Amino acid sequence: MIFAGIVAGGSGTRIKNADKPKQFIEIGGVPILIRTIRAFEDIGEIERIYIGINPDWYDYADKLLEEFDVSTKRVRLVTGGKDRNGTVLNILREITGIFGVNKGDILVTHDAVRPFVSEKVIRENIECAMKNNACGTYIPSDDTIIRTDNGRTVTENLKRSELMRAQTPQTFEISSLCACIEKLGQERLAQLTDTCGIMTECGYPIHIVQGEPMNFKITTDHDLMIAGLMACD
Repeated sequence: MIFAGIVAGGSGTRIKNADKPKQFIEIGGVPILIRTIRAFEDIGEIERIYIGINPDWYDYADKLLEEFDVSTKRVRLVTGGKDRNGTVLNILREITGIFGVNKGDILVTHDAVRPFVSEKVIRENIECAMKNNACGTYIPSDDTIIRTDNGRTVTENLKRSELMRAQTPQTFEISSLCACIEKLGQERLAQLTDTCGIMTECGYPIHIVQGEPMNFKITTDHDLMIAGLMACD
């Protein structure tokens, strides 16, 4: 079976004058979170879509699903963790608690504030994880990247052809991910903030799925402005 886990526990502090976390802000009359959910609802093979929500906003999100006619038979809310990784682990526990740990099952994880993810990118993540256990979505860097030791001067110019920018989805074969979690233990897991990092710790290579420029993360006021224009097209 294939499952989706949408991480929606952030507070969106970099967007000014927002009275709610950024995933609940409307663009084109529809909340960002709802747009992201709809992108995954369009993939008929996905058995269930889990949304990891900050406990303080759980009731608000529940009402939002009802307002926008999201089927709770397929879309379920889960209490989020302390960070992104904690939220993914909570979603994973919910899945395995109901469906068990079955070889070949897939979990597609995605940021709630990347509402323009395409069907192509989601499907390629699923296909890649089925073959390789772990994959992430990446896009080549258009900019020259430098490294600095002090924040004032350039320490090193990095080779652009070897650099990529990370997006989501990040997608995993569930039994392999569960085995890694058990192997690492809680103390080591607490030090990792990225689910790909869990797989890497266990020796799994993270395979690359090509991302798309429109699959950007809405983080700042500028991002929100661009997203609003795209939503109105």
